[in-house]
Amino acid sequence: EGQVTSTSSTKDRSKMKHSMMMIPAFVALLAKIGSSSSLAAFAFAPSRHINTSRHPIKPPPPPPFQTHKSPFIGRSSSLNPKTNCATIHAMGATSAFARSIPLPTMTPSSIIKAILVSITLVLVAKFRDRIFYPGAVPDPLHSEPLPPGNMGGCPWLGPISFLANMNKYLSQEATKVHNSQTHDNIMSADEPTRIWKLFTFGKPTAVISGSAKIKQFLNREFKKEGGGVSQMTELGTSGLLTFLFGEESMSGETSDSTNYHTLRRLVGQALTPESVSKGIPFLQICAEEAVDDMLANDTVVMAELLQKLTLDVAWRQIIGLKLNSAEEITKFRSAVKTWSASLTNYPLLFAPLPVWIQKRLSCYKAKMYLNEKIEEKIDELERDGPDGSTMSAMVFATDEEDGKTKLTRQQVIDNIFLLIFAGAETSSNTLTNAMLLLGMHPTVWKKLVKEQHDFVKKHGNTITKEDIDRDCPYLDGVLRETMRLLPISAGGARDVDDTVIIDGVQIPKGWFSIYSPALTHEQDPKTFLEDGSHMDIQDGFKPERWMDAGTRPTTEYIPYGAGHRYCLGHTLATAEMKTFLAVLARKVEGFNLITNTANMKWKEGIILTPKDGVLVATF
Repeated sequence: EGQVTSTSSTKDRSKMKHSMMMIPAFVALLAKIGSSSSLAAFAFAPSRHINTSRHPIKPPPPPPFQTHKSPFIGRSSSLNPKTNCATIHAMGATSAFARSIPLPTMTPSSIIKAILVSITLVLVAKFRDRIFYPGAVPDPLHSEPLPPGNMGGCPWLGPISFLANMNKYLSQEATKVHNSQTHDNIMSADEPTRIWKLFTFGKPTAVISGSAKIKQFLNREFKKEGGGVSQMTELGTSGLLTFLFGEESMSGETSDSTNYHTLRRLVGQALTPESVSKGIPFLQICAEEAVDDMLANDTVVMAELLQKLTLDVAWRQIIGLKLNSAEEITKFRSAVKTWSASLTNYPLLFAPLPVWIQKRLSCYKAKMYLNEKIEEKIDELERDGPDGSTMSAMVFATDEEDGKTKLTRQQVIDNIFLLIFAGAETSSNTLTNAMLLLGMHPTVWKKLVKEQHDFVKKHGNTITKEDIDRDCPYLDGVLRETMRLLPISAGGARDVDDTVIIDGVQIPKGWFSIYSPALTHEQDPKTFLEDGSHMDIQDGFKPERWMDAGTRPTTEYIPYGAGHRYCLGHTLATAEMKTFLAVLARKVEGFNLITNTANMKWKEGIILTPKDGVLVATF
């Protein structure tokens, strides 16, 4: 129940024959009970966690002149607790029991209705997953079974609770699958379940964790034979996500490996360690302005402050705009916030909206405004030449392999949007979480402050990438530990274009797949603790683990993704976050965390953050 398995045609015929033999019993029961409404209750009844001891099945009592026991009596304790309630009824409704019930006078039409309802019940029982979770069947061309796990949640959509806290949901479901596997002696209790299934985003989905399995899966991208996967570029059928992200960014190239890696080389010229090093002085100026704003207020919502910081970096450094008034800056920030928020608004992305409605959406208008500003800047660069911005490097980049290939105008535009989203949103969210963790752990904050005071004594106030990477190991540990505990939500998404076989299970063509950094971090043998405290924000935040090779996570640490699409902007993002935390530790003596961590409420997004934005008061 709740899990699709492949069976032979002989077994199918046998099961169908057995099911058809039960129809007379169903007819009698339905006629006696006088209700066919149980169909709806059965169809949507949960297929798991049915506790028969708390919800005992009570069949209709036999007539007074009958003295034999009901077949149900004394059997409920031996039933499998995972069995569906309607299935339990069917098991007990034997032909003998049906014959013991005096049938009322039945018209031909009521007999036909009862038969049709009975047949429907049998068919729904047999094809439940295929009806409510379409596509959740094995590829008949392959003999390997599907991954373990259950399809469940809202029919045709999946579990709605998944969207509230994706990483937490995946952790809980992975534990359930693992416990089931170990209980059935399918796998060792010490070995985590790395591949399992569920139904989400309206499709059967395989969840993959563990760097080795993830690498094996992602290496199938751009493969033409033997199982292939591709970057997910759309949700639903409206095409809104494609418009919002653009078709000619690196993310939009899903079929041609040569074109993708050419794009990556050209865009990457603006994001090399050398290019990022040149931008550190500007990053320091932005960080100092943000900390000064923080000190000018009694209390600060860090999420808002840090979003302003990363958006200022976006328009000044990434695009190279010259916004000369507070009104222009506010308009730019608002447009980016509206546009980026729509990229994780899954109900909106799934909605089959026609183009004329899409054009009236605030996110559509925001994208058009940003498009216009980027186009104006490209015109300026082509007229006046390079200006040191990230986009300037992209406009004038030439492929090193052939010496002539350049990015088209649309490729520049779409990849700038990709960098803004990947850089501004993820960096501000990660820094927001870092402030939460530092506020919860005052001792860590004091160590961070001391390291920065020592740094200033040695190097002065000026920050360089080389110095901060070499002489601030504790700062590096704080940032890494933040991303270990609170990485990107859900993970990287891929469409399965051709059935993939991994570890003896198949992920069928047409499925969706998520590789999970959070689960990979949770299952890392270097950090794993049986009680789960290694992933707890109170007990598990230990930057010191990164200072010792014996406790330092290695291959199982993947906050920036993996495979062909490993985050190209990770050097810039890391430099931006380190610079802010360094400046903060130098200028702020301390701060009080006002956010109520005892009753934490979270907000889902590209990265999970506290719902109140982390409220602090400096001193």
